Amino acid sequence: MKIGVLTIGAELLNGSRIDTNASWIANAVIHKGGSVVFKMSVPDSESKIIKALNFLLSQSIDMLIVTGGLGPTHDDITAETLYSYFNDEPIFDDDYWDLLVKRFEKRGFEVSKLNRSQALKPLRGELINNPIGTARGLLFKKEKKDVFVLPGVPREMQSMMEESVIPLIKKRSKGKIFSCTLRTTGIPESSLYDKLIHTINNNQEAELAFLPSYLGVDIRISSDKEDVYNIFFNEIKNHVHEFIYTDEDVELEHVVVKLLNDKKLSISTAESCTGGLIGDRITNVPGASQALRGGIIAYSNEVKTDQLSVNEKTLEKFGAVSEQTAAEMAIGVKKLFSTDVGVSTTGIAGPSGGTKEKPVGLVYCGISINDKTLTFKNNFKSDRKINKMITSQVVLNIIRKELTKI
Repeated sequence: MKIGVLTIGAELLNGSRIDTNASWIANAVIHKGGSVVFKMSVPDSESKIIKALNFLLSQSIDMLIVTGGLGPTHDDITAETLYSYFNDEPIFDDDYWDLLVKRFEKRGFEVSKLNRSQALKPLRGELINNPIGTARGLLFKKEKKDVFVLPGVPREMQSMMEESVIPLIKKRSKGKIFSCTLRTTGIPESSLYDKLIHTINNNQEAELAFLPSYLGVDIRISSDKEDVYNIFFNEIKNHVHEFIYTDEDVELEHVVVKLLNDKKLSISTAESCTGGLIGDRITNVPGASQALRGGIIAYSNEVKTDQLSVNEKTLEKFGAVSEQTAAEMAIGVKKLFSTDVGVSTTGIAGPSGGTKEKPVGLVYCGISINDKTLTFKNNFKSDRKINKMITSQVVLNIIRKELTKI
């Protein structure tokens, strides 16, 4: 199915918000036989919404998905505009209004009169249930094209897509697209391309896209032919398998926690420059409590010596940012929490504090596992937040690689 996407909201155009809905929709439908062929964003303006609808519905698409502007405030004009555009008539839904009143009372609030706009329903169009929010979706039809109108709140939109829209795409799609994303880390996009150039050139019937970020590069593979897809998938995986941490839609921390739990191993963290970020990412994963015993944010030298038993002479001779200190931190936290694995970070996150010998972005990571301790030297950028995120990614990948050896 050919699909158009229209996202509505001034915040999407003035830089206040990133349009995550459009990318989520495109990724979700491709696995069910859908393909986004047009995407537009417009502000909360009746004239601009109508112009976008006129353009998109004049194109060769089977479905249009609209998100945003279904809230109760003055700038939420999507429903009103579409009722007019499709010559429909909104009528008040007393039953839904009573339900809204009870929902708000249950949460200790009095429902606002503004919410009455969310109790309207189309006379001729259809309603789409919102299982987790108050703004119900709408469904209109024009020249055999379905126009789904969904809230802009990502969680609500996604829930309604999965419940109502995606099953319809799967049912109506005449073809199937075989697709997956291989998630890599620890190698730049250019190096990945060099390793895969011959494979890409020899498989012209399949599509490959590199999707880089500062945490790694995702490789999207797709084809409408299953045999072509399987060959391409296996060849790419064979060439760069050491950099691939998953072919599922999960983050690296999910892979690490699963490995720890599968191997029944425990872990603890000693973080200086990352300030607890590694522990935070691990605890974002359900089941992390089976593996993570605890962590220390060892930001000062006193904490490094008093809590982690880092030798004062090590700090005096090599400094806090050194492979020796990273090693002793990893060993120390492992002993402190009596875990199978201990990891550490120490570095100069920036943007200041660097020297010629130890520039901004210099980070040492350590891991103590079984009877061995390893350290890794890294030189990152001058952006503090990015350095913290990259360091956490590097450490999680170190854990992953070491666990796969056990």
